[in-house]
Amino acid sequence: MIGYTILISLISSGTSYLFMKYKTLDNIILNLTDFTQEDIQRMKGWFRWKF
Repeated sequence: MIGYTILISLISSGTSYLFMKYKTLDNIILNLTDFTQEDIQRMKGWFRWKF
Protein backbone atom coordinates (compact mmCIF):
# COMPACT_ATOMS: atom_id res chain seq x y z
CA MET A 1 0.00 0.00 0.00
CA ILE A 2 2.85 2.41 0.79
CA GLY A 3 4.50 1.62 -2.55
CA TYR A 4 1.28 2.45 -4.36
CA THR A 5 1.03 5.77 -2.51
CA ILE A 6 4.61 6.67 -3.42
CA LEU A 7 3.95 5.82 -7.08
CA ILE A 8 0.86 8.02 -7.18
CA SER A 9 2.72 10.92 -5.54
CA LEU A 10 5.56 10.64 -8.08
CA ILE A 11 3.12 10.66 -10.99
CA SER A 12 1.33 13.66 -9.50
CA SER A 13 4.58 15.56 -9.00
CA GLY A 14 5.72 14.76 -12.55
CA THR A 15 2.43 15.94 -14.00
CA SER A 16 2.55 19.16 -11.99
CA TYR A 17 6.11 19.82 -13.17
CA LEU A 18 5.18 19.31 -16.82
CA PHE A 19 2.21 21.69 -16.56
CA MET A 20 4.35 24.33 -14.82
CA LYS A 21 7.04 24.04 -17.51
CA TYR A 22 4.90 23.79 -20.67
CA LYS A 23 1.62 25.44 -19.48
CA THR A 24 -0.81 23.42 -21.68
CA LEU A 25 -1.39 19.80 -22.60
CA ASP A 26 -0.87 20.68 -26.27
CA ASN A 27 2.62 22.04 -25.54
CA ILE A 28 3.49 18.96 -23.45
CA ILE A 29 2.49 16.63 -26.29
CA LEU A 30 4.34 18.72 -28.90
CA ASN A 31 7.55 18.84 -26.84
CA LEU A 32 7.65 15.26 -25.58
CA THR A 33 6.45 13.40 -28.69
CA ASP A 34 6.90 13.70 -32.43
CA PHE A 35 3.24 14.66 -32.95
CA THR A 36 2.43 17.72 -35.01
CA GLN A 37 -0.26 20.34 -34.40
CA GLU A 38 -2.43 18.64 -37.04
CA ASP A 39 -2.20 15.31 -35.16
CA ILE A 40 -3.34 17.03 -31.96
CA GLN A 41 -6.30 18.64 -33.73
CA ARG A 42 -7.28 15.25 -35.18
CA MET A 43 -7.11 13.64 -31.73
CA LYS A 44 -9.23 16.44 -30.22
CA GLY A 45 -11.84 15.94 -32.93
CA TRP A 46 -11.86 12.19 -32.32
CA PHE A 47 -12.30 12.62 -28.56
CA ARG A 48 -15.13 15.13 -29.06
CA TRP A 49 -16.89 12.68 -31.36
CA LYS A 50 -16.27 9.69 -29.10
CA PHE A 51 -17.46 11.26 -25.82
